[in-house]
Amino acid sequence: MPESSNHKVYFVPGLQRGLRVLEILGAADEPMSISDIGRAMDLSRSSTFRLIYTLNQMGFLKDGEQKNTYTLGARVLNLGFAYLNQQPITSIARPYLANLRDRTEVSAHLSVLEGADVLYLGSHQARSGFVSNMVTGTRTQAYASAIGWCLLGSHSDDDLKTFCENIEMSVFTDETPTTFAMLRDRVKAARKQGYVFSKGFREPGGSSVAVPVRDNTGRVVACVNVSGPDSGFDFDRIESFYVPETKATALQISRELGYAGAE
Repeated sequence: MPESSNHKVYFVPGLQRGLRVLEILGAADEPMSISDIGRAMDLSRSSTFRLIYTLNQMGFLKDGEQKNTYTLGARVLNLGFAYLNQQPITSIARPYLANLRDRTEVSAHLSVLEGADVLYLGSHQARSGFVSNMVTGTRTQAYASAIGWCLLGSHSDDDLKTFCENIEMSVFTDETPTTFAMLRDRVKAARKQGYVFSKGFREPGGSSVAVPVRDNTGRVVACVNVSGPDSGFDFDRIESFYVPETKATALQISRELGYAGAE
């Protein structure tokens, strides 16, 4: 929604501050105190206390393990999962992902690009012990993952350059692109090959196969991937089994979205 000429009349500062508290706690690695939150928001202790009290009473926050600290409550998660489940592609993909999980015996996921992040919309964990640590609602940096390279497949070079200008490209492994040129090459390779096989690209000991999903215009709108610990894969069958199975699933979902391309 564009900013209205009456922005100052319509905008509710109290609501904005309350939502900002949720964002700050969502990004924190551990529960935070009222003082910590107040400093992060440049608010007085009394103003911060009122925000915390209200959100806590509504169930959006809960008490941390240490006294006078707070973290996100279950009600935030309920809203998040409700949002994910309301995405049309989530219900379309669900049976295909379950079938992919059962056929490959590793976890199968559906992800989309949201801002600079990969957002997991659906996660079907393996029935065996070879589960993935990525679950519904997980976010990861798009520039640093095979899924992200697939999801950025419809971006032009100019789009990618702008994308890189707005993020900090930290190193996770030797495979992490840290410049626009490196990311552009990863995205071009994924676009040309039609998939990305990752073995330890994001973290040691984990592997995945990622394939883009396209809509009726041919634009990349999501990504299907299978992932799990290295022990869950038969690496002699990556090209003959895991890649074809994942590509077939991505194409089935693409067809549901109106995609008419060959693959």
